[in-house]
Amino acid sequence: MAIETTTCKRIELAIAKAHLRVFARVFETVGVTGWTALKTVGGAGTSGVWQEDQLTGAEDHIVVIAITDDKGADEVLAKISKLFERYPGIVSVSEAQVLRPERFAGKP
Repeated sequence: MAIETTTCKRIELAIAKAHLRVFARVFETVGVTGWTALKTVGGAGTSGVWQEDQLTGAEDHIVVIAITDDKGADEVLAKISKLFERYPGIVSVSEAQVLRPERFAGKP
């Protein structure tokens, strides 16, 4: 017996931990009701290699994951693209197969 899934959009942000509230407001405004922030330990990008600063936390980064419908993803991306003019970070979008799709819809 096959389990039925629905295709949604998975949005992943890699941002400075200090900017989480700014980006979380976008999800709230659009109606994306759930997201998860994960700690990171290091990485590399256009600014070079970085790693978590356990003493001050000043360089801490996080990955934020949200799953939403197509409309919610489009709205989030439109708003986040403007934030990236001021705040550093990256965003990726991919398709995700989910159970219980009603949990991942944006505002009606």
